[in-house]
Order: sequence, then structure tokens, then C-alpha cells
Amino acid sequence: IIRGSHKCGRIEHKKVGGQTGADIERVELIKKKFPLEHVEMNPGDALFFHSNLLHASNANNSDLRRWTLLSCYCKASNDTVTPHCLPSYTPLRKVPDSAIRECTSLDCSGKEFMDPEKDVNIKSTPGDKDKSS
Repeated sequence: IIRGSHKCGRIEHKKVGGQTGADIERVELIKKKFPLEHVEMNPGDALFFHSNLLHASNANNSDLRRWTLLSCYCKASNDTVTPHCLPSYTPLRKVPDSAIRECTSLDCSGKEFMDPEKDVNIKSTPGDKDKSS
């Protein structure tokens, strides 16, 4: 992580090598002002951080799969600046833990999921030849 980088304001992202990432030139400037900190973790550990914090991970050189779960929470008033695949805001209704086992709605038809063909967050940029990742 780059400690304190979440205070640098909005940073444009670009697709490079099949992945979307922060503008490299801006990241290099930020690294001159804020310290790079390596966060070593063990299996089962969780790391929570501000959604604007610049972060990365090195290649997984082990023979074990590395899984991640990304969750983002955002104020209803913080609407997106570009059209997105999901509605701007959907109120959540808190239910008891038992609702997981009691749920009988297993049919996913009619439900909205990310469509890679429509999601602006993963579309290729002009000149990006690596569209398979």
C-alpha cells in the first residue's frame, strides 16, 4: 500500500496489460511523497482500507490459488460519474443471520449481475492488445 495515498484525490485509471490500474505517472509522483508499506499476511487474514488507497500485490509464485473478496461500501449520495451496470442506489434491508439458511429464492434469472461486455470498469482502452485477461 502507499500509506496516505487516499488523501490525493481522484486518480484516473487505465487498462495496462489486461488489468485496470491507477495512472502510473501519478503513482510514481505519489510514491515520492508517501511511504510504500508492504503488508505481509497469513492465510485467512483480512485487510480493510479506504477505497482510494493505492494498493497492489506481487505475483503469486506459489502453487496455491490466491483468492480475494472485494467489497465496497459507498454513501447513497456518492453517485457514479459514468453509467454503470448496476442501479445507482438500492436500499439494503437488514435481515437476521438465519435468513441465509431460510432462503428459498435460488433462481438467479431476472437478477442483475456484472456483464463484462457492458461494464465500463473492465473495457479495453484503445491500443490495448491484451483483451483476454
